[in-house]
Amino acid sequence: MTPEPVPGHAPKFLLGRPFLLALLFIGLVLRVLQYAADTSLWFDEFSIARNIVHRSTSQLVFEPLGYDQVAPVGFMLVEKLISLSIGTSDLALRLLPFLCGLVALPLFLLLAERVLDGYAVPFAVAAFAIGVPFIRYTTELKQYGLDMAAALALSLIALRLRDPDSTSTRCVLAGLAGAVMVWFSQTAVFVMAGIGAALVVDWLFESTRKAQTRRAVFTTVPIWVLASGVATIVSMRLMTPETKKFMHEFWAGKPRNGFFPWPLKEPSDALWLWNQVTDLFGDQVLRYRWQELYSVLAIAGLVALWRRRRFAALLLFGPFAVTVLAAVARQYPFRTRVVLFLLPALVLLVAQGAEWIRLIAGKFHPAVGGAAMAALFISPVLTIVETPLPYFTEDYKSVLSFVQANRRAGDAMYVFVYAYEPLERYGERYGIGRGDYTLGGCWRDDIRSYLRDVDRYRGMPRVWLITSGVPQFYAPGQSIRSYFAAIGTLKGSKSVPSRTKRFAPVSADLYDLSDPTRLSAASASSFPVKPLGDRQPFCLDFVTPDR
Repeated sequence: MTPEPVPGHAPKFLLGRPFLLALLFIGLVLRVLQYAADTSLWFDEFSIARNIVHRSTSQLVFEPLGYDQVAPVGFMLVEKLISLSIGTSDLALRLLPFLCGLVALPLFLLLAERVLDGYAVPFAVAAFAIGVPFIRYTTELKQYGLDMAAALALSLIALRLRDPDSTSTRCVLAGLAGAVMVWFSQTAVFVMAGIGAALVVDWLFESTRKAQTRRAVFTTVPIWVLASGVATIVSMRLMTPETKKFMHEFWAGKPRNGFFPWPLKEPSDALWLWNQVTDLFGDQVLRYRWQELYSVLAIAGLVALWRRRRFAALLLFGPFAVTVLAAVARQYPFRTRVVLFLLPALVLLVAQGAEWIRLIAGKFHPAVGGAAMAALFISPVLTIVETPLPYFTEDYKSVLSFVQANRRAGDAMYVFVYAYEPLERYGERYGIGRGDYTLGGCWRDDIRSYLRDVDRYRGMPRVWLITSGVPQFYAPGQSIRSYFAAIGTLKGSKSVPSRTKRFAPVSADLYDLSDPTRLSAASASSFPVKPLGDRQPFCLDFVTPDR
């Protein structure tokens, strides 16, 4: 049931079920529009797709994934079944995360109604409906949408376990539900650990609902512990030592700082947790302005919820605390998209904090309270207005469409090494066969070799350069483009910036490299190149560059 309205000045219809359902409908429309846009896959999605398409069902279940990818066994199994039944198009492969994103909408509404007070409910539901990461990541070929849906479902299950009509059968079914979810969401292990801890604390220190909570602690929690242990062992065995090393190096250190920096080397290291939480409200995830304000608001919401509904506060905080401990132990990064499953709880706490502000401001005048809460919703609205759909990381489809429209017979084409996967997947659709382009080489510590690699095109009047936006290849990619610009004349270009603010643009540039004057102006041996910095390139193990 929707919580009773509390004192303040705001339209009562905001608390009604019709309005809340209208908010869900808005969220549904936004997700459908994002899915229907059929945006290009991006780097990680390409690697997941290669695993699904090129590996057998048994390999996906019993062997480590290739290309340094990690995903739940159940997720990969269902994706394989989808590929075999309805095809391997982008829309087909993204269907499972999309459906989970739609299911998350009513799950979030039900959870908000169970744990929040007053106008915090419509505030939270609206923020979830229009939230950029909730739209974007539930329409990508990754498991993050399943992680979020699983976290919401497990939270609702835990609340139902404490209801007066809870039975032993319900506790067993709840345990079995969690035992299934861990095969589709690896982060369900953290969620169940956090919720299990919340149930134990509630049983030990609360005087109400002792019987229901005790039944859950001694029935549901042990099943979750056993299932989590088995799933964790299997997951670890399905990671090669190379993948473990790559993942650790990827998330450790700056600029990601996914693990707690120990030992502390800089004063800022002591603020690691604050910075990580604040970043969740920043450009890479929720994209709110004034992210520090919303971090404080979430803390205020947790305190307010603790005073009114202690178990609800424990329920939302428990998975957060377990995930932080995993990051301290350097077992799981606390950073951006991999903690998407924690964001719904964060939004709920922000909404509760906003309701607390409304009540305090409402003591001066009810209209002041309503205005204060409305002002706190400005940032979520500005985010969706300023970053309209569709969201994408690398837009290869638009770039390759430009190439198709402007390409001539006999044109040469050089494909930067990290643009290989999109050419492999989309090339034929845009009239570009495997024999129509040359794949560039890959060198981890020698950018000048990339320049020597493209010298083969000197003297040619029409050469296409197709580059990707993978951050690890910023320096080589930019050096190649600068070198082409120095020795040739640009005849046409299509560059599409990433909507994620982390990847470089995907580009297709047409150059004339036949001018002797320009060719003599630069050479691969002396042309200035960008330093690699701390983003070392890593070379794809399935790519054999053309020589």
